[in-house]
Amino acid sequence: MILLPSWHNREALFMKSITKKLTALIATVALAGALTGCGSADKVGVVDVQRVQKEAPLAKKYVEKHDQKMKEVQDKLNQEKNSMSAEDFQKEQQKQQQEFKIYEAILQRQFKSDMDAKLADIAKKKDVGIIVIKQAVPGGGIDVTDDLIAELQ
Repeated sequence: MILLPSWHNREALFMKSITKKLTALIATVALAGALTGCGSADKVGVVDVQRVQKEAPLAKKYVEKHDQKMKEVQDKLNQEKNSMSAEDFQKEQQKQQQEFKIYEAILQRQFKSDMDAKLADIAKKKDVGIIVIKQAVPGGGIDVTDDLIAELQ
């Protein structure tokens, strides 16, 4: 039995992790805007994180890379399963899981870095002091979701 979670569960975990990182990123941009004391401090940008994850071409590319790597690992383990002792297979399985977790972390950092740069550019262009998650601002704000999706090509 291969211990890697199913495709859908793994993708959901990957996207959940990206959501957490995006939330932290937006908070960082918000804090940076507040600390700089720019004249646009009264303007608040908002972004719909879930929509960005579903619609942004770059997010889809990262999910595809993730899924492709997971399939490669699963295929490799399936091939090796019958040619190894149970103990050796378990060691190989653990090794592959560790390597896959490292690969996931690299993808997440790359995506966060891409989004960080794009959000900073959007904040400048839209002259907003902070960008926060849309659900955090009940009164609304300047929606930059479409801009972020367009930038994440």
